Amino acid sequence: MTVTGYRLVVPNEWQKIPVQRGTERAITALLDRAFAGHGRDQVAQYRREVEARLMRSVAEARRNAGVDLFLPLGHRERNLPASFLVSYVEFAKQDAPDAGQVLAEVIATTEGAEPTTLGGTPAMRTERTYDADPERDVAYASRRVEYLLPVPGTADSWLLASFSTLGQGSPDDDVAELLCTLFDAIMSTFRWQYEEQRHDREEA
Repeated sequence: MTVTGYRLVVPNEWQKIPVQRGTERAITALLDRAFAGHGRDQVAQYRREVEARLMRSVAEARRNAGVDLFLPLGHRERNLPASFLVSYVEFAKQDAPDAGQVLAEVIATTEGAEPTTLGGTPAMRTERTYDADPERDVAYASRRVEYLLPVPGTADSWLLASFSTLGQGSPDDDVAELLCTLFDAIMSTFRWQYEEQRHDREEA
C-alpha cells in the first residue's frame, strides 16, 4: 500500500492551512469564518493585519518543506501562543540504510530524544527550549516539541511535526506545559492514509 497522506484530530479552534497549494483560498475561507457577523469597516484593518501575518507564516513554512500549518485561530482574546507545522522531506536515496536503524542512531545522538510510536510507525520525540536570537530574527524564547518518523513504503522519506509555543510570557511556564501536553494528545491521533483507504471512501 502506498501512503497518500496523514490524518490528525485537532480541536475545533485549530485551523489547517495547506502550505504548498490552495493556500490563499484556505486563508480567505478561514478569515471569512473568523470575521463573520462583523461590519467590513469595523474589522477591515485587523483582517488585513491577520492575513499578512498568516502569509508570513506560510512563507516561512514553505522554506522548511512544510505541507500543512496548524494555528489556533479562535476569538482574538483567546488565541493561543502556539502553532505546529507538518513537513515532508524526501532524500530519495535508494541505498539509504534501514529507516529503523537511522531512527535508532538519531535517537541515540540527539539530546532529549525518546522513542515512541505514531500510527503504528516507530518515531522519535524531542522537547527543548530555545533562547531568543535577535541575530537570526528570533525575538522570543520558545519551547518546541518535535516528532520525526519515516514514511512507510519509501526508500528515504520522513515526516516531521514541529510544535512551538511562547507560553504566557515564558516557554517554561504552566501555559507552555499545558500546550505541549495538548500537542502530544493531538499527535496521539496520528494515522497514515493509504491508497486503498482513499478508494474505499470513493466507493462508499
